[in-house]
Amino acid sequence: MLKLKKKTKPEKILMGDELYILWQDGKESHIKYFDLRDSCPCATCIDEFSGLKKLDPKTIPKDVRPLRSEYVGNYALRVYWSDSHDTGIFHYKMLRTFNNSQ
Repeated sequence: MLKLKKKTKPEKILMGDELYILWQDGKESHIKYFDLRDSCPCATCIDEFSGLKKLDPKTIPKDVRPLRSEYVGNYALRVYWSDSHDTGIFHYKMLRTFNNSQ
């Protein structure tokens, strides 16, 4: 069973102009929706065998937004996007280390 450390568990997740996460250790993350969509880890966006990115960022609408989201167990967030993509599961560990987090 995968155990997450306290710092990798979100206290609060809000979707406004961007994805906001307040982590249990007090750190805050601010992630732009386009960047999050572009980083989707699903098999449609990333080749399962090579790990190479298949998603062309030019195909993502600049104004892409989440329509809704849901928790996946106690370890991830699934986002349903305005471009009809909905197969990406964003693990908290990935969200914690996301490159435009503060």
